[in-house]
Amino acid sequence: MKLNRSEVVFHPLSGVEARAHLFWWRGGLYRAIRNEHISFYEHLLSTGIIRNLVRRKLLVETEATDLELDGYGLVLKHQTVPFVSYCYEWCGEMLKAAALSVLELETELLNDGVALVDLKPHNVLFVGTTPVWVDLGALCPLSDWESIGQPYETFSAYFTRPLKIMAAGHSRIARCLLRDGNPGIEQREVQAIAGTESDEVIGTAKAGAKKIIPSPLHPFVRRVAQHLAHSLSSEAVPEPINIVKRAARDIEKICLVQPLRECSVHNGRAVFPDFTSTVDWTDKRRSILSVLSAKKPGSVLDTGSDRGWYAQLAARNGARVISVGLNEAAVARLFSDAVAKALPILPLIIDLRKINTLTAMTDAPSLTPAQRLRCDMVLALGPIQHLAFTASHFNLMVSHLSAFARKWLVIEFVARDDPHVEGWPDVRSSGYALDTLLALLTKEFKTIELFPSDSEKNRILLCER
Repeated sequence: MKLNRSEVVFHPLSGVEARAHLFWWRGGLYRAIRNEHISFYEHLLSTGIIRNLVRRKLLVETEATDLELDGYGLVLKHQTVPFVSYCYEWCGEMLKAAALSVLELETELLNDGVALVDLKPHNVLFVGTTPVWVDLGALCPLSDWESIGQPYETFSAYFTRPLKIMAAGHSRIARCLLRDGNPGIEQREVQAIAGTESDEVIGTAKAGAKKIIPSPLHPFVRRVAQHLAHSLSSEAVPEPINIVKRAARDIEKICLVQPLRECSVHNGRAVFPDFTSTVDWTDKRRSILSVLSAKKPGSVLDTGSDRGWYAQLAARNGARVISVGLNEAAVARLFSDAVAKALPILPLIIDLRKINTLTAMTDAPSLTPAQRLRCDMVLALGPIQHLAFTASHFNLMVSHLSAFARKWLVIEFVARDDPHVEGWPDVRSSGYALDTLLALLTKEFKTIELFPSDSEKNRILLCER
């Protein structure tokens, strides 16, 4: 079938690819292969290389089509990944999982005479907690490997070095540097931030060795050292597979600081109660379960979720979940929980208060937060007391949150005398009232239903478009 160019929407970041061009057509995501590279990709398809990588969840689902597009001899169809996230929104555990997945993919490809270029986390998306390589245009014949440049230097700049900075306790700095873009993170930056060994330390070690080794042996030791250095420099460049194995060992050795476990009980109530019984649940939790059971959203955005009890509840009730929060330890814990329990949750480090819903978070053309994080239902069960305390702030908060809600917004109103909010500035303002919030919500949603929360004056509001 011949495609009409007027119906095709090319991806804004895909035009620079030498081998392929990504585009949307009738709601589907496709990749057009340039004529000179058709035989290579047909080989990947016919030999089952792509099928095997997809089966192992290392590569985005891809299949051949009978579509035709002017200038391209082959059109492939990709699975559409539910949510787009960026590496500077991931916790350290997610970046490490992505790194190991990329190296596993590279190992499999090298065994089949294929290699990866552009080894950056920007080419990885998470399907739930599973990192998947999405850039099929970054695959090339192994015979082209020498012309690639230094792909594993790129891997170090975008994976290994940021992880070392995170392991030293500076995750926020690492994420800021990743967001900064090219050229990734340099070794000197790791040394400056994480305090790794420098030339001065190495020099001190050499000076110490001179004191230990007797003087008469110094010329002999110097000749041996020079011979070894010459031998190493004259060796051939290590095989790609050996470089990948070494990179994998480096990543495995990086030990990220694990978050502490929180107490299990607060004021006589379970902070993170079990999901198998509602006996220890609060009224708020029972209300949210009732809403999820009645509406059955296909996707849920849980805002300010901390460790993500409500995110896990939504996932257990059949929803694909994005959970956003600021506490990296809590995000990392939620990621670990989701991996262990095979829950379809994508936990991200994002401050929704500080992003423009209609502006992309990168300098290049990209998806806006409202586009990539929009879900059937938004849960706002905590940030209200942090987002707004006056009528004008209410207005901003409602418009902000509703931009992410395709069908429903579930928001908790916390009364002004609640101990969690009574000390906040402007909380006693006349604008801070349930009636004010309801009046604003009715401008965005057709119906609003109230449910009980943990306090007699607090309410859960189910807003439906």
